[in-house]
Amino acid sequence: MSASLSGYFYGEEFDYIILNFDANSQKFLFKDGQIFKEDLSSPCDKNEFLETIKKLLDHFLNKILEHESELENYEQIYTGSAKVANFAKRHHVLRYEIRKFESRISRIYEALQICAAEQNELKKELKNSIHKCGVLKSMISEYSLRVEDIYSFIQSAKNDKINKNIYLLTLLSALFLPLNFITGFFGMNTNGMFLSSFKDGTLIVFAFVAMLCVLFFIFYYRSNKDIS
Repeated sequence: MSASLSGYFYGEEFDYIILNFDANSQKFLFKDGQIFKEDLSSPCDKNEFLETIKKLLDHFLNKILEHESELENYEQIYTGSAKVANFAKRHHVLRYEIRKFESRISRIYEALQICAAEQNELKKELKNSIHKCGVLKSMISEYSLRVEDIYSFIQSAKNDKINKNIYLLTLLSALFLPLNFITGFFGMNTNGMFLSSFKDGTLIVFAFVAMLCVLFFIFYYRSNKDIS
């Protein structure tokens, strides 16, 4: 079994637990009601074992607080005071880091529960550590959801912007389609063309086109107002 993998394990002669820090891991052995560190030649008391667990959980808490600060910074995007591009670049890495960290805490939480069940003399002392580890596990699970919520919010905002652009293009197409028809109709080189005998025929056509444009912008403004 890899020494870098936290957990409670069963050996042929003894049980042991591995507590993985970032840079190193510590191994404690249990045999005949005694605790040993690294191997059976290095006995230790339970206070040293419990202190190691406390340091590991404090280390986890500090990492969680770092993620908390980063998430609070990104969540300012809800009020429009954070940059979307920064989160877009960081999202996949942050999600990977949080899920990996969540897995580490889950393994420690499970290991402490098994240790308390197998080592009766440590059951009472481990109760508080198991509770604290469970709280940390819940916190990091919540952070994973918060990352996905921020990502969903950004994607929703992008989709709304795309839909508005498509809507605008549709309205522009509806406006220019009759204008193209008018241009093509009056551009025909035939006799007896409508308004061709009028002195102000061009002005009349221009006024008609301008009226269509004004109606278009009024309709577009009212449509956006109803949506918002």
